[in-house]
Amino acid sequence: MENGLSRRAFLGGAAFAGIAGMGALSACAPQRRGGESLSQTSGGEAGIAGASWRDAPAKIGDDEIAETRDCEALVIGLGHAGCCAMKAAVEAGAEVCAMQETSEDALLFKGHSYGHINSEFLKSRGVPEVDVAEFFNDWQVRSNNRSNPGLIMRYITHVGETFDWLIEGLTDEEKQSIYICYLMEGIPFKREFSGVKTWIGTARLTTKLVEKMYRGIIGEAVAGGAEVLWETKGCQLVTDEAGKVVGAIGLGPNGYVKVNASKGVILTTGGFGSNEEMREDLLYEIKESMGEQDQISCNLDCDGSGIQMGYWAGGRLDPCMGTMDGAYWYPTDSPIDPIGATSSLWMNADGKRYCNEGFGSTELQAMPGAKQPDGVTCSVFDSNVEELIKAQAFGHMSYDYAEKGFDGLHETMEKAYAGGEQGSADGDEAENTAGADKALMSPPTLYAADDYETLGKYLGYAGQSLENFVATIERYNELCEKGFDEDFGKDSGLLFPIKTPPFYGFAGTKALGVLMVTVGGLLVDENGAVLGKDYRPIPGLFAAGNASGGRFGWQYSTSIGGESLTTANTLGRLTAEYVASL
Repeated sequence: MENGLSRRAFLGGAAFAGIAGMGALSACAPQRRGGESLSQTSGGEAGIAGASWRDAPAKIGDDEIAETRDCEALVIGLGHAGCCAMKAAVEAGAEVCAMQETSEDALLFKGHSYGHINSEFLKSRGVPEVDVAEFFNDWQVRSNNRSNPGLIMRYITHVGETFDWLIEGLTDEEKQSIYICYLMEGIPFKREFSGVKTWIGTARLTTKLVEKMYRGIIGEAVAGGAEVLWETKGCQLVTDEAGKVVGAIGLGPNGYVKVNASKGVILTTGGFGSNEEMREDLLYEIKESMGEQDQISCNLDCDGSGIQMGYWAGGRLDPCMGTMDGAYWYPTDSPIDPIGATSSLWMNADGKRYCNEGFGSTELQAMPGAKQPDGVTCSVFDSNVEELIKAQAFGHMSYDYAEKGFDGLHETMEKAYAGGEQGSADGDEAENTAGADKALMSPPTLYAADDYETLGKYLGYAGQSLENFVATIERYNELCEKGFDEDFGKDSGLLFPIKTPPFYGFAGTKALGVLMVTVGGLLVDENGAVLGKDYRPIPGLFAAGNASGGRFGWQYSTSIGGESLTTANTLGRLTAEYVASL
């Protein structure tokens, strides 16, 4: 974003898919037959099937291979999905090899929130069992039934046991230190708004525990016989005459290495967010939503090399290329916003309300924001904010009062009231400018006033937009008193009038959110097998994690925060078990 901090760009925030090495595809730089590297060619305009990344490079010849390995299951990429796949394949009795483009010391695991249901861990902490069918149907509603139903049902029925399997190497003391978001006495375990549901089940680990957990998984797999080719980037799949994938070629410290895999190759290389050409080609919804000043950017994701390899081998791309962030902006775009994703009253640059602020999760609430006029967009609430927050659903960027309490929020509110037109900002914390232009990595300025007009002026409204601002609050109060939102259909349980002064608001300049990761890739079946042009599995080729599709719709949206990680863990594990059984 030009102004402010995208909630997904805030690295300490909600869970996201692991980044295990982000080198560009040019690390392999396979050549076309004419000698031209892929990164130097242009296959056509962005968004058209002629984009150069789609063009398969010339095959790497046998005379270029420096060394050869043999195994039954080859895992390419040791992120959240890949580590689980490697360990699961070993436990299932397969001979396993893995390629990882970084050194062992440089391997990184980003994200620390693991959303799931029905684990023994959750049960031991008092979280009740969740009805699988109910949870599944909510998932499919959120994805508009675009998710692969067989794949998602397998995930849901096995995610609990997978989380227990994931943390089995931790000590009892370490397990006890895991925090469960929103869990406290008196908070219900399920809430439903606008037809979608939320549950408690986000287990948050420290960065240290995440590191220990995955390092332990890798160690167990190696102790069980797995071989890891460190600093080896997968470049090209190897197929036989019938089109079956029988191995892969990677570029390592000593040149090209060929790994023959008799049972299958599992691509767990992450998304394509850091590949500019793939972003321009595939993220057409985001492109269509962008304003003149916006651009698709992502510095946290992988380069799409695994997806490219699968595509070159005949794999079909998921037509629903979901992303985590990137397609919208709204007044709750940061984990350091005062009230998180609370569905207060939202207004656009013209001082007008534009949506049901409480529609499902933040990702769904946010979609209308991308289509609003350029300029200020704001969130407004009153002094009765505690009750407003307690009425919210649990999910991404929700205000976790079980952990935070309210003292810090009230201190910020008091500071805002005392600050007048300067609001809560001071010094390095934020810029003291109307319209709540925010310094990057700083909380937004919160303003407070005893009347609507003064608050609107502090937020940057003037003239007709200021008149609209006041009228919008008055109209919203009328709807709250009626108990029926006849304008946008907001759930009556979320209708809190703005009548108790002081009144509060924070704002930002409308812009599309910064893309965190992509969550769509190669189309797979319920076993993780990559589908070909005829929608039937390509023998020997599999994908999991953000290299695979069929998990979400156009936008990452789940009923429990942190399920991007657990889909990677669970489906990586299940896919590997399937491959080992072949």
